[in-house]
Formats: sequence, C-alpha cells, structure tokens
Amino acid sequence: MTNSFTLLPDGWVYATHGFANDSAAKGTDGSTIKMVSGNTFRFRPDGTHLENFTYGQVNPFGVAVDPWFNLYTADCHSKPITQLIRGATYQSFGKPHDGLGFAPHVTVHGHGSTALCGLTWYDADQFPKEYRGCMFLGNVVTNRINADKIEWHGSTPVAKELPDFLTSSDPWFRPTDIKLGPDGALYVADFYNRIIGHYEVDLKHPGRDKDRGRVWRIVYRGVDGKGEVPTAPFADLTTAKAEDVDPLLGHPNLTVRLMATLELIRRRDADSLKNTGPSPLAGNATYTAHRNWVDLGPRIGKGLSFRVSGEPTDSLTKAHLLRTYTAGDENLMQVNGKLEPIGNAKLDPQPQVLRTQLDHLIAFPDPRQIPELVRVIRSCPPEDTHLKYAARLALRNCVRTKGGWAAVAELPDSEANAIADVAVAVGSSEASAFLLKQLISGKNDLFFCEPVGRFGTDDQAAHAIIYLSQKAPPAFAVQGLQRLVRGVQSRGGKLPAELPTLAEKSCSDGLAGTDPAAVQSAIELAAALKLKSTFDAISAVATAANRPEPLRSAAATSLVALDGEKAVPTLAKLLATPGTPFAVQVKVAQSLAGRDDGRAALLAALPTSPARLSGAIAAALAGSPPGASALLDAVAVGKASPRLLQDKSVSTKLLAIDGGKHKSRIGELTKGLPTADQRIADLIRTRGDKFRGLKPDLEIGKKAFATNCAACHQLAGLGAKVGPQLDGVGNRGSDRLLEDVLDPNRNVDAAFRATTLNLVDGRTVTGLLLREEGKTLVLADATGKEVRIAADDVEKRTLSPLSPMPANFDTAVPEPEFLHLIAYLLEQRAKP
Repeated sequence: MTNSFTLLPDGWVYATHGFANDSAAKGTDGSTIKMVSGNTFRFRPDGTHLENFTYGQVNPFGVAVDPWFNLYTADCHSKPITQLIRGATYQSFGKPHDGLGFAPHVTVHGHGSTALCGLTWYDADQFPKEYRGCMFLGNVVTNRINADKIEWHGSTPVAKELPDFLTSSDPWFRPTDIKLGPDGALYVADFYNRIIGHYEVDLKHPGRDKDRGRVWRIVYRGVDGKGEVPTAPFADLTTAKAEDVDPLLGHPNLTVRLMATLELIRRRDADSLKNTGPSPLAGNATYTAHRNWVDLGPRIGKGLSFRVSGEPTDSLTKAHLLRTYTAGDENLMQVNGKLEPIGNAKLDPQPQVLRTQLDHLIAFPDPRQIPELVRVIRSCPPEDTHLKYAARLALRNCVRTKGGWAAVAELPDSEANAIADVAVAVGSSEASAFLLKQLISGKNDLFFCEPVGRFGTDDQAAHAIIYLSQKAPPAFAVQGLQRLVRGVQSRGGKLPAELPTLAEKSCSDGLAGTDPAAVQSAIELAAALKLKSTFDAISAVATAANRPEPLRSAAATSLVALDGEKAVPTLAKLLATPGTPFAVQVKVAQSLAGRDDGRAALLAALPTSPARLSGAIAAALAGSPPGASALLDAVAVGKASPRLLQDKSVSTKLLAIDGGKHKSRIGELTKGLPTADQRIADLIRTRGDKFRGLKPDLEIGKKAFATNCAACHQLAGLGAKVGPQLDGVGNRGSDRLLEDVLDPNRNVDAAFRATTLNLVDGRTVTGLLLREEGKTLVLADATGKEVRIAADDVEKRTLSPLSPMPANFDTAVPEPEFLHLIAYLLEQRAKP
C-alpha cells in the first residue's frame, strides 16, 4: 500500500510504496511511474506531476524528516531506518542493484524484528535534551517502540541502538506510525489487532479487529511525573497573523517550524513580512533557513530568479538555500552576490552542504563537475558512506548526460578507475566502449563484462570475446566470457559464430582448474554454447563426491544440454548412487524429466527410491504432459505410491496440465487415503509432542539453519534475502513455526507464490520469480539458486498457489536435527 504522505516546503508530497504491490500512476501532465514493491515516490499536491524518488527496499512504511530536510523511511524486511538518497537503489528481495551497488542504510541492527514501521525524528524541547537527535520507530511484532541515537559521521547518520523507549505486555499493541506533535509530545498510531495484517491471513478472518485502533500521546512530565502537560505554541496557524507565525520559523520544535513554513508559503504573502521589521531571530540559523523557504517558496516552479539578502556562512542555512534552488528546478546558485550555474561552483567542504550540492547534481547533472566529483570520491572518508554513494550517483548521472563522455575524455588516465566504477551503471554503448577499453588495457574486472554484453553493440561484444578468450588469464577469461554471454543474451543480441571455438579452451582450462567460481562459469558457459567436447570433464564434476554440491548440481543440469542421449545413463546412475546429495538428485530428476529416455530412467528408479527422492522424481515428472501421464500410470500399476499425488508440489502441476484433465484420475487413485491435510496435521501434532520433550541443542539447530534455510532466508544478517527475513521469527511460537516449516503451502504470502513456466520444449520450471533482465527471466528454485530462462523459450507463465519452499522438510531433515532447528528458530525473539 502507499502510505506516509509528507508535504515539504519544496512543494512535493513524498510517500512510500509497500510490499507485494505492482502500481502504475499518472499525473495530469502525462508523467508516469511504475513501482514493484518497495520504492518511494513524490508528487505535486495538485496532481500535475509525479516521479520516482528512490528504488528498492522491501516494505517501507513511515517517513520522517530531520532538521536538514533529509528524508528517512522505516522498512519491514530490510534495515529499520534508511536515509533516502535521491535516485538510489536499496536492497530488496531478489532485485538487482543498478550497477552502483545498494545504497547504505542508517542501522546495522534489526531491533529483533522484521516489522518496523512509522518513525519520527525528535527535535523539540519537551523531552529531556538527551532525546534530541533520536529516532523512534514502531515495532509491531514485539509490541514496543524502539529508539536510536543518531551520530553523524560526516554527512552519514549512524544509528546507535538505545534501550527500548516503550514496551507493552499487550500482544495486540501494534505501533504502526509515530509523529512529533507541535506540543513536543509523541503521537503513536496503534493498529491494535490480534493479526498484524500479513497477506497469508484472510482479510475477512474473524480474528481481525475492526474498531479498536487508537492513538496514544506520550509526554514528559518530569522525573516526579508532576510537570505540566505541554501545549502547542499556537491555536490555529491558518487564522494567525503573518507576523505572529514568522517567529515560529525558529522554534525549537521541528514540527512547529515545518507547519509555520508551509503555512506562510501557502499564503503566498512572504512579501508582507518585509513590513514587520527585522526579526529578533534574524541571526538564528534555524530561523534564517526556514525564512529563506518562505521568501523563495512562492517562486518555486514559477521561473523567477532566486536571490536572498546576504550570503549564508553557516552550514544549515547554506544547505537549505541549496535545497531551495533544487526545488525551484534551477541550475543556479548565489556566488559572490551573483546567480551562477552550479556547474561553475566549487563543491563545499562541509559534509552536509556538500550532500545537498550532490543532491542537486543528481537531479540536474552537469558534466563540468565531473573532475570535482572524482576528487570528492577519492578524498571521501571511508566512514562517510552516504556521501560517497551520493557522489558516485551524481558522477554516474553527469557522465550519462549530454557532454559527459567529452568531459571524461579530458580527464587524466589516472582517473579511469573512478569513471569505470560508475560506467557499469550508465547503461549505454558509450559506457560499454569505455569499459571495453579498460578490459583490453589489462584492467581485468569481472564487473565490466556483463554491461559490455548487455548495453554494448554486437561488435563491442565480439571484441571483448576475442580479448577474453585469447589474452586474459584463464580463470578470469572463463568467468568474463560467461558474464559477457549472459549480457548479450539479456539484450537479445547476436553472438559471433566463432564464439564456441574461441570459448572451448577457456572452458577446458576453467574445468581443469581449482577455482570454484571459474569451474561454475565453465559449466554454465559450456551448456549455453553446447560445447560437447566438455561433456566428460563436466560429467566428472557431477559424479565427484569431493566436489561442492553447487558445482555438482550445475554440472548435472548441464549434461543434458551438452549431449542428452549420452547424459541419461550417467545421470540415472548418479541418481541411484548412495550418498549423492539430495540437492543434486533433485537437479538430476529435473534434467531427466525433459526427455523421453530420461523419463523412462526416472520411472525405473521410482519403485525403489526412498520417500524423499520419490517425491522429487514425481514432481519432476508432473511438470510435462508425457511425464504426468507416465506418473499416473506408474501409480495405477503399483510402481509408485498414490500418496505422491497428494503432495501439493505434484498435484498442482498435474492439475495445471490440459485444463485439469487428470483431476478425476487423481481422485480415483487416492480414494480411501487419509487426506493430505490430515496427514500433515498428524505430522505437526507428532513433531510438536516430541519438541515439547526436547532438550534443545542450539548449535545443532544453527547448523541445520545454515544447511537447509540460509540459501533463501536471512537471519541476524546471515543468509540470502530471497524469501522472508526471519529476525524475530521466534515470536510466532513453536506451534506456528511447525506449521510454517512442515506445511509451507498452508499460508502463502501472495508475494512469495511460485511462478510456473511452461517451456516450448515441454518442460515445466517452477520457482520464485525474482526479476526480468531484458529478455531473460530469473527465478529462484527451491534451493535458493538462480535459474535463468530465455523469455522466448516460455510458452505460458502462471502464478502458482504454492510456496517455492520445499514441502518435504519432514524427510529432508532428519527428525532430531529438525527439532533442534525449531528450537533455534524459537530463540530468535526480540530481547525482553
């Protein structure tokens, strides 16, 4: 959902866009934006224009502003506090960054939860002075309000975790938003509900409360609790005289200052204030900063000149004045009493002022500032992460604009690294030409390769291929070629006819080496180019017990692409070999299921396979019409258990074939069996009874998480962010955890439903759709690994009601280890 609409004096309303929503919006001027979960955006109050402000994040909810007018959001499933950098990309579920890397956050801790929302910056004098510069945010999972003290490292805010500001023993307390009031109190919107509001719980569930939300007011009344209740310094700003509102521009309460500024701008009568005489607050930087907004506000967007009386010397006033120039869509600033283009101005050494200059250059890039930006990046203190990211973003935009590459050509060769660092994010043939030049000069950086393929021309890609295959070091060559080919395929470009010949030696060298990344790239590249000469070497990787499981899985998947007929007996033997990792067996089954002789091998293995492997074989067979018919026939003649048909990962695929024609036959074959739901309920009850008598070993549970869960889920900063983050998951309790793990298809969040792709070759691929890269679809499979499918190979795409999470944890993880895993997850609670 969209939320937290915040009007600022720059004439924009800022808002956040929540999780699991695909939205498109249009302004009356024809401007359009599209957002897929996450994101922040802004629009003019009259609806005339709207635009994206930042990208990424998972579920931002809540907007706050600090005295410098920096914006912050709270977020579920990513870091609790983020300071927004215009145009930045933040980490999200499965989404890539824009080439610059993900923008930095304010917090490194998670406050023991994945549901932080509604935040405010405290800048007032009603609370004790130690609370000034603190941020408060609601924690709806742990039923408390968290607090962080902001420390500045240059222009970078760093949150230092404080003791919880408020805790509640009422599990229905859900602080969803917090605001600083004009009286200095905190106002807390309490959703007050048994159910927080996740999609997996029906919106019509009777447990949802509809009428008991409330707003709390938190005031400070001294250590003895007998102090006066605070009041606002005004009754009604809309009726107050301008000369009475004016002093409020310097009030110690940020909310009061903002309200007064907005009110005077709304009236458009800033000129009338000139008749009130000099303000007693004229020397106050806070007052002056806000007064400049009032004086210049009526001119914003009107094409009028920006002038102020005198040039500011303090950083706060400087920073705000620069923001007024940006807000006015003006590429001008005051220098020595004259209006000069910002491109002619020297960047300020004061970090907060420099940040506002960088913000202007992100919005209005000027190639004349490229040398200065390179200098800023080179000299930036490492702890000022936000400044460096903003400078790199501004440099990227300046390079991208008209005249950018001409300005780059004037730089000394010693600055090439700084340009290459941002060129990977420019996305043009000029950038690709620059990166190609760096490659050929011997600067072997793997990050250069994919952009050359994806955004360059076919000729540029061909030149890169020749360099990589003939002159680059072997381990680098095969990885670079694999990335380059991936980029060309995403673009839909044409690979040179001689590529297989050129790449053959690189693949052979990679497979013969010991670098796992090079071996992985060699396997994938050989499969993409169908290099049959590598079959034996890749087969050796697939069958080698001492090779890592990811390499063996990749090798097993590639063999069918290289030589299907030769691959079937090798893979069939691997499937039946004791000790073959289950993840490898799954990949083998999926690979064999795409061929007639492969399906025959699977059917032959089915009668003697253990339950866990039988389920994987059945799921693989169910993914195509001939495989589905063969599976049902095997069940009918007693070669496979009918219980396999009750597995949702199998039955959903069977029912999706030919309009559900197998429905009646599935019913006949499973007649008389306990329902799948009943079996799972019995399993959950049995495991629950055993868990309650367990003496937990958390180390075993932690290792089980790392082995079975971390490929998709992040916990305490460890693991991948493919599925939901699990900080604070222990608050769900053991019964809910058992349900979530043993029956992942019971309550599937709409954002985490699997996508099923029916391919033109008859195969079916199922996984969580992460993103689309040009003409390539990228999914995460049940093990968290990325699977790339060419869009042209997809015949049909459907959203499954299933979760990509494996539904066989009862057999995939030995029972004792499983119980310790539940104990470990249960310990992941918010601190008491």
